[in-house]
Amino acid sequence: MKSLCQFSLEHYREILEIASQNFIVTNFANHTTVPRHDKTLIILRHDLDSGMAPALEMATLEHALGIRATYFVQLHSDFYDAVSLAGSRDLRRLVELGHEIGLHYDPTYYEAMGWDFRTGIARDLELLSAVTGGEAISVSRHLPLLSHQKVDYPPQVRHDAYDPKFINGQFKYLSDSNGIFREGCFCQHLYNQRNYCFLAHPIWWVNAGHDWREKLQQQMLKDCEAVTARIQDKIEQYEKILAKRTDYDRAFQKQFIAR
Repeated sequence: MKSLCQFSLEHYREILEIASQNFIVTNFANHTTVPRHDKTLIILRHDLDSGMAPALEMATLEHALGIRATYFVQLHSDFYDAVSLAGSRDLRRLVELGHEIGLHYDPTYYEAMGWDFRTGIARDLELLSAVTGGEAISVSRHLPLLSHQKVDYPPQVRHDAYDPKFINGQFKYLSDSNGIFREGCFCQHLYNQRNYCFLAHPIWWVNAGHDWREKLQQQMLKDCEAVTARIQDKIEQYEKILAKRTDYDRAFQKQFIAR
């Protein structure tokens, strides 16, 4: 490895380049049909807990290397809106880059809404499919260690990221959850002949910072800047409308009232 073993896009690129030489790197949707050529598999997965922007940076890099991953998206996040106009554009951009979009569901949301688990999953998958223009068939649970929800998936679900076969069954599971590697960086596993499932959270690799706290703080600043920009756009829009308020009122009356 040329760069230090740390969370950065530079190191992530190195990992993918070596992984592509030694493995077939694919997503959940394609992992059973992709040509193997006597190579073992890496299923590459991303859970989007903090926003869409870091995911787009990571997805663009993967696309440039010819890699397709699964991006698991939340539909009820407190930090981003995947089904807003901007969010839906980002999701479709991920699809354009060749990636699979899956559902990163939170059972506590269904409980709070009074929905049974199966109904909640089905509704979210339907919405996600409508937004992306493709069929959502893969799911991953948000904060799996904190949830004891009974798993009862509707028939749309074909791949559960926490199926035992993906968690140290047929596949060795490695995650960077909380910005920490528990069994060493991904790069330390790239010369073993076994199947892997890698979970990489874009926020850790895209944002600068010495630890997970600094990376989250940088994402906070980016999010605040984005909100400020949207509010400023709204102010400018209102100023333009008010400058021509008389003309707009006249046109409104002509169209809706004077009939």
